[in-house]
Amino acid sequence: MATARAMAESVEELSAGVVSARVSDVMAEFGPAGLDARHKRTWRWMLERPGVVRVGQRLIDAVPRAVVSAQRAFLNGFARRLASVLEELGPDLVVGNHGWLATALALARQRHGLRIPTLSYVTEPLDANALWAEPRVDRTLVAAGTARDDLVRLGVPAETIEVVGYPVQRRFRRAPGRDEARQGLGLGPRFTCLVSLGAEGVAGRPGDVVRALAATGAQVVVIAGRNEALARELAGIAAATPGVFVRGFVDDMERYVAAADVVVGKAGPASVMETLAVGRPLILTAYAGLNERRIADFVQRRGLGELVPHGRGIAESVQRLQQSATLRHDAEARIDALGFDRMADGLGRYLLHCAETGRPPEPPGTVELA
Repeated sequence: MATARAMAESVEELSAGVVSARVSDVMAEFGPAGLDARHKRTWRWMLERPGVVRVGQRLIDAVPRAVVSAQRAFLNGFARRLASVLEELGPDLVVGNHGWLATALALARQRHGLRIPTLSYVTEPLDANALWAEPRVDRTLVAAGTARDDLVRLGVPAETIEVVGYPVQRRFRRAPGRDEARQGLGLGPRFTCLVSLGAEGVAGRPGDVVRALAATGAQVVVIAGRNEALARELAGIAAATPGVFVRGFVDDMERYVAAADVVVGKAGPASVMETLAVGRPLILTAYAGLNERRIADFVQRRGLGELVPHGRGIAESVQRLQQSATLRHDAEARIDALGFDRMADGLGRYLLHCAETGRPPEPPGTVELA
């Protein structure tokens, strides 16, 4: 949903409000709601077991044609319903941001009379697995050449794939300055480490990690998300430890990232890209799927942060940044060079052209995440 909101925002901004964009969780909104709910529950269960995620991804990538055939079989009824709903709504363009939607939209076009142009956007920034390998999609958009190469290997025609960069919402790309953000959040004017835990936590015991970070002298802000049990545990540590602040779910994450000098968390695609769009280096502590491993490798290779999969090393990595303004400034300069504004604007213009003409621009004129 994060990339969908970012694309919708770019389209509306670039068209000065002439074009409207609607973001929908279509399986939940239009059905089959039961299948959608089971899928989401299964994915949450798998995220708690990263090894299962990685084995599963390797298995489906070994048999991409079988995966696509299976998806066509169980999504055909949804595709029929989707074609009817979309024809009634009458948009000029439909962009799907999920592997199942790639298949459903292709079926809607091929079998069920959908006349509206469709695109599929692969939300994994640097790779693609067999869930996205539907070869009949009108056009598949990816953030980087590595994802395009994966899709070609999995059977998607190269001429239907466009590299368009990764969209991040404007609130992250236009986040407040560090001092303004700290003042607005009631934080002190000192080196700050933001720890984003959420439901999945970080490597090692979260309480031990937070204590070790506080021992470096850093101001530590912990976002526990909707993990209420973890929030209660850490609130006790904060009460006994000066300079530690614990928050639950927040809807202004961009301000917390902007207030930080470094962000500690898991290698989730959207959260990593949003942190980079604000301009902050990362200490990545864990990854679930192979897609997240690719993100961690990218962050390390480009000098945008580190992967520290052992709890005891997190504080040491943060302390190195704390003690070296040069390290921080160099990382922030490399982050700025990624060009998130250019990617958002380029992709927005691409989608506007498709909506207005029914075909992609030539050449696409977008920026690759690389």
